[in-house]
Amino acid sequence: MTWPETPPTQPPAQPPTQPPTQPPAPSSAFNGDAVPPTGRTTAPAQNPSRQSRNVRTIIGVVMLFIAGVSATFGAASFWTANQILDQDTWVATSRAIVDNPAVQKDVANALSTEIVDAVGVDEIVASVLPGPLSALSGTVTQRVIDLLSVATIQVVKTDVFVNVWEAAIRATHDEFVHAVDGSTRYLSIDSDGLSLDLGASLGEINQQLNTRGITVLNNVDLTSINLKILLVDAPGIDRIRTWVHILRVGAIVFPAVAVVVAIAGLVLARRRAFAVISGAVGALIGAGIVAFLSSSGRDQAVEHISGGVLGVSSARVIVDEIVSGLDAALFVTCLVAVVVLVAAIAFSVVVAVRANSAQPEDSSPAV
Repeated sequence: MTWPETPPTQPPAQPPTQPPTQPPAPSSAFNGDAVPPTGRTTAPAQNPSRQSRNVRTIIGVVMLFIAGVSATFGAASFWTANQILDQDTWVATSRAIVDNPAVQKDVANALSTEIVDAVGVDEIVASVLPGPLSALSGTVTQRVIDLLSVATIQVVKTDVFVNVWEAAIRATHDEFVHAVDGSTRYLSIDSDGLSLDLGASLGEINQQLNTRGITVLNNVDLTSINLKILLVDAPGIDRIRTWVHILRVGAIVFPAVAVVVAIAGLVLARRRAFAVISGAVGALIGAGIVAFLSSSGRDQAVEHISGGVLGVSSARVIVDEIVSGLDAALFVTCLVAVVVLVAAIAFSVVVAVRANSAQPEDSSPAV
């Protein structure tokens, strides 16, 4: 009997190998987003809208600075032009005559020379001196002028003469303004320049001369003497006309530029407080520039209008009167600019504090 053959035993089948499993990526404890793998990180790109706001603010700051400087120039131009043509500016010379010895000497010399020329002292002396001595008439005439100057200085110091001087300036002021404007030429302003008619002061001058024993005018008809002295010569008036024209143009152009540029700068700037601060700083710097120009150009202005017989002393009085008024205007401009500057800085600080307090505090992540 044969037994059936048993098949050979097979080893048990092995399960197929599985690829190793990767551990799941850890999730964020807050929002479940996958944490990016560690390694090289890239910096976040700058926000284009924020960059645009910064650029616009810078442009606005520059424009407001220009507006501040231009506004100051415009105010200075307007004030100076009005001061030059203002009647009180020229009348101020009458007050300076009483206080300024140099001006008193200039006026006294001018009056003495005019009186000697009107009376004809040179011819009188030449006719009195015999023969060869007539050549000394010039020396004698100069001595007469010196004596008259000593007496007329006392006249110039009196209130009567100051009133005559002021009345003469007021009477010629309108003609001066017309000459500067180019609308008429000339009445009290002739081809020589601006002259003052001081004939009304001759009576006071004669009285002062009599008290000093000088009787040169006793036998002269004072009404026949046309006593005029030159205040500003024709070239000086032409220069003043040029200055006034430039200042009037500046009084229109500079404020117009300031307004247009300021409005455009405020529209562009995203941080308007910074732009306003820049405008106030521009106004202060503009005031400093104007003050420097007026100070450095004072002597040149005096030289330009000192062609009259009154000389440099009286011209300096006029220029100083104009500059002192300009200094007052610049002081007011600086005061306003400082107030605006302080207000803008305070406003920007308040806005920054409120913005910081409005941001929520960062919470620490739960462990």
